Amino acid sequence: MSQDAHENTDTTTHSTDSASAGSGSPTPVSTRLRQNQQQTQSCSSETASEDEQSKATDSESTDEIQCPECATDEYLVIDEEETYCGECGLVLFRDILDRRLRWVDTGDGREPERGGAPTTHRLHHKGLPTEIGYNIDGYDRPLSRQTKRRFRRLRKWDSRSKTGSSRDRSLRLGLGEIARLVSALELSGSIHDRAADLYREVSAEGMLAGNSVEGMASACVYAACRLERLPRTLKEIGEVARVDIKEINQDYKCLNQDLELATPPPLPQDYIPRLASAVDASPRLERRAYQLSRSNAVGVLANGRQPNGVAVACLYHAFKESGQSNLRLTQQTLAEEGYTTPTTIRKLWRELQGLADDGELPDPDGNLDHFSLACGTVVGDETDRMTPPYPTQQS
Repeated sequence: MSQDAHENTDTTTHSTDSASAGSGSPTPVSTRLRQNQQQTQSCSSETASEDEQSKATDSESTDEIQCPECATDEYLVIDEEETYCGECGLVLFRDILDRRLRWVDTGDGREPERGGAPTTHRLHHKGLPTEIGYNIDGYDRPLSRQTKRRFRRLRKWDSRSKTGSSRDRSLRLGLGEIARLVSALELSGSIHDRAADLYREVSAEGMLAGNSVEGMASACVYAACRLERLPRTLKEIGEVARVDIKEINQDYKCLNQDLELATPPPLPQDYIPRLASAVDASPRLERRAYQLSRSNAVGVLANGRQPNGVAVACLYHAFKESGQSNLRLTQQTLAEEGYTTPTTIRKLWRELQGLADDGELPDPDGNLDHFSLACGTVVGDETDRMTPPYPTQQS
């Protein structure tokens, strides 16, 4: 009786489900759950069968590997990089790619070696994103015209996606302007890095509001030159900048005040290497001018005067002392390279002649080999270019 009752119940349930399905009524929740369980079991069984087949295929492929010289796989040795026969030494397979992490020794200790170009603050994206190519593919094959048009659109939208906000766009323009100024003035990489860092601080502090991007970029380059002890005059930067000198000076004052830069005052000896290189002066003439600019008497003379003018006068005085005939060095040439006037050079040179007559200048016949201009320091002396060797006030 119980079996008949169960059969009747199953028949009734089946007929009820079919009737409900035929009538278009919604399927009960229990029925949907039961169907989902059945589908899950069937999928799991199919996955298990596929895994068994792949394992069997791998085992078969492994069993098929054998040494062709010995005709057996008894002596095969499978290493991380190669598979070889231990009996005859024949190498069957070799993986020459070294996937291990390489370490390099730096000043801060051992660090993992990274591939590709290093990150830099000179670019707005720090050199991290991938650039889209132009005319060839990865196999050096030329692209079709349709593919070039497609990649042109991709580059356009990729460029727009990198500078989504107005701050990113101004950062990109400003760093590009800094790179142009550094290239035009032939400045060093350290000045380029310092100027880029300053402009990033300006952008982060929101100081670009009400100021032009070109003016603030020029002010950052001028401040970086001052901070690196390789100063350039405002007139020199204004010749290659896209704004006038007045705007550069105004933006520099704002930059110096808001960021509280520890800008050292420019000294006459900071201008000597560039001036000597511009007029093709000899190394001894350059060292003599550097010696004069570091003397105490010239330090007192430089108080309240333009340091570039004092540097030009020291170089001209050293040239007159040397009596060189193979170098034609005029006041007009020095005035053009030093961004000063011949009148200023003559006036300062006369004062240097008076100091020389009084015996207050260093001996011109002394040994100048200990004056090293490469690193900006004086060998054997603890005083460097950051500390002025003369009193800042006249006693």
